[in-house]
Amino acid sequence: MQYKSFFQYSWMPDEEADSCLNCGMKFSQFRRKHHCRNCGKIFCSKCCLEKISLPHFGINEPEKVCNNCKLTVELMNKAKSSDIEVRYEAVIGLSSMLKNTAGLSKVVECGGINTMLSIALNGNDKIKIAVASALHCLAQSMMFNSFLVEVGCLKVLKNFLSSNLDCTELISDSLSTLNLLCMDANIRIEVLKEGMIEALLAVVVSSSGVISVFASRVLQLLMCNFEYHEFILKNHRGIISELFDALENEDLQMQACVTKILMYFSAGSLPFREMIIKEDVSRDFPLLFLLKGSSQGVLVHVACIVANLAISVNENYMNHYITGMCGLLACVKQENEELLSQIGRGLANFAESSSSALHMIHHLPVIVSNLLKSSFEAPRVHACRLIVLLFQSELPVALDVLSQSGLDEFIATIFDLPGITDTINNLFLRKVSRLSVCKK
Repeated sequence: MQYKSFFQYSWMPDEEADSCLNCGMKFSQFRRKHHCRNCGKIFCSKCCLEKISLPHFGINEPEKVCNNCKLTVELMNKAKSSDIEVRYEAVIGLSSMLKNTAGLSKVVECGGINTMLSIALNGNDKIKIAVASALHCLAQSMMFNSFLVEVGCLKVLKNFLSSNLDCTELISDSLSTLNLLCMDANIRIEVLKEGMIEALLAVVVSSSGVISVFASRVLQLLMCNFEYHEFILKNHRGIISELFDALENEDLQMQACVTKILMYFSAGSLPFREMIIKEDVSRDFPLLFLLKGSSQGVLVHVACIVANLAISVNENYMNHYITGMCGLLACVKQENEELLSQIGRGLANFAESSSSALHMIHHLPVIVSNLLKSSFEAPRVHACRLIVLLFQSELPVALDVLSQSGLDEFIATIFDLPGITDTINNLFLRKVSRLSVCKK
């Protein structure tokens, strides 16, 4: 075999070494140079004495290997064994080498990562756990994440998450690795293309406690980018239904995670909003049920979801959502700016539909009291927007409610808007002129 051509990128030229790269002894007529057939570097005969086959290079005959490469090559040979316990020893050995820079370099150089991934796909639980732990260790450095994706890490992680939901250690390390990989926005689309959503949803629905919450948080990373929604809609039509299944979990952290994912979908495309509405209605309004008593985070998420759905919801179900939002508004603490803002936004969105006017008028006193008189700007502005929309069809009744309470706040909020005076003046000038002459 022409080793020099085989190692065209790493075969060290003779003239570049005047001493052994391991022990440092000078070469002479009596101390000859020897190339390691694994790394291609130059050593003396004592430091390059062992002969071992190199299966990772397709070399099955024993060849000279330096002391530095000996352990790695021996482990690579074990990895090819038909005995599963010997393969497990190889995985453990290669994994331990990943913990230091020199060992990591040797493992990568020999294709050890690829070999471990291959073994894991057909290995037992012990091997899978060991490989999952090794991948987690590698992913923590972040610099190897693109490499891991290139060598097929995602396929292996999907296999781990799909095949053994009862092994907490395996699932935990797999999720941790996937979470670290998803920190890179460029890798997320590769995760989606690998079909990881089904595996993650399986963990969310079938597991409990920390594991299911962790899986849902990884899903969040994939859903927060609106650019991916079209891909998800095309390839994962059942995702909304499965998220509503997960929403039945009474764990508050789980509910917070799932509602946050639904929040992203509701802010995305119309098809997703329609799917959420359809699922919520068919299940007897679980979103509205959550508005009646949940953690602070869940309440904000659900109020945001309903506010987004308001621009798409069918008038047959509109009153259900308006009643739910107003019921929540009646008991929200006034210092809760974010929740008040989401409720105000939702009710104002509902008010854009003329069919909601009569129902909205019924709740106007609560809206005036809790939104229009809020100490925060956003709830007040949403309340004004709502009232102006009601003026179109219910002007007398709306003015009557305002005259009893809230008129001052309404006027003050309206005229505090930047440029409102000029805008109103220009609207007046559409009806009258600044310059004219008498008719008589």
